[in-house]
Amino acid sequence: MSLFQKVAFLVFSLSVLLVLSSCGSDSLYENHKELENGFWEANNLQSFDVSIDDTQNHSIYYHLRYTLDYDYCNSYVRYKIFSPTGKLLTQKMKSDTLFDCKTGKPLGEGFGKVYNREFELEPNFNFSEKGIYKIELEQMMRQDSLEGIQTVGLRITN
Repeated sequence: MSLFQKVAFLVFSLSVLLVLSSCGSDSLYENHKELENGFWEANNLQSFDVSIDDTQNHSIYYHLRYTLDYDYCNSYVRYKIFSPTGKLLTQKMKSDTLFDCKTGKPLGEGFGKVYNREFELEPNFNFSEKGIYKIELEQMMRQDSLEGIQTVGLRITN
């Protein structure tokens, strides 16, 4: 990563933190995992262990931080949600758009080469028991190595 990319990443990260902290966040959980060298490998499953202390419904979102090096306008992600006992509760494929397919313009928030988007996975997921849920995200783009995906994140809100 060049010095410019590091500085841009730092400024972008601080901006996101400032915006999130000033919004009175209703997040129960938020975690972001940086991908080595800006590539999301097909075999690099992103797994999040989420502690849920109630039995209410919550919304689940995932984040992608990506660069102009990403070669497609869309992304396909498969997600799985497992109960605290390990039972598979849901498995779905999600298609989302990162760039305008006609113009190539990035649709996320950001500047320079780095952009960030959040997508809804489950608007009202029923967490029926307390405990540690596992949520897995897997890229499904028919390419073993996706260039331009820097970070994959997960957020759960009230």
